[in-house]
Amino acid sequence: MTTLGDLIHPEYPTQKRFIRIRGKKTDEKYEDGIHCFNPSIKKGVRGHYDFIVLNEDFYNKYSNDFNKISNKRVNINSELDFPYIDIAIEFKYITGTFDIREINYDLFKLKQADEVKNKKLIIFTRKRETDKNYEKMIKSLEDIKNTEKEIEIEII
Repeated sequence: MTTLGDLIHPEYPTQKRFIRIRGKKTDEKYEDGIHCFNPSIKKGVRGHYDFIVLNEDFYNKYSNDFNKISNKRVNINSELDFPYIDIAIEFKYITGTFDIREINYDLFKLKQADEVKNKKLIIFTRKRETDKNYEKMIKSLEDIKNTEKEIEIEII
């Protein structure tokens, strides 16, 4: 019998590989084909979803094959033609300096996730007494939430 605990995994590897932009630029734009690679291409590095819930049928079919369930080998799940992850969640906890690049990267990673059925980004914020840019940050996050159609975004 499959339990919900069997289907939940933290830090689950992505199927695709990514090049993550780092630096001082503020107008970074991630582009498919430039920053995202299919499993067979050895460029970039594997990302990880913060938290996932596997598809129950997928789990029941492959529960005896740890390599397939854990998605550790690069090509192991590339032949699957259905979303074998029911939910993938990325978490952000903003307590100080707001870096839009962190949000953009998580959105990009989720948008490239063909193996995921439901994609979610949950952003936790904390206002400090000395934070003069808090309202501006919240407005930026709300703008992203209102324009994003593919990813469900929650701001807490």
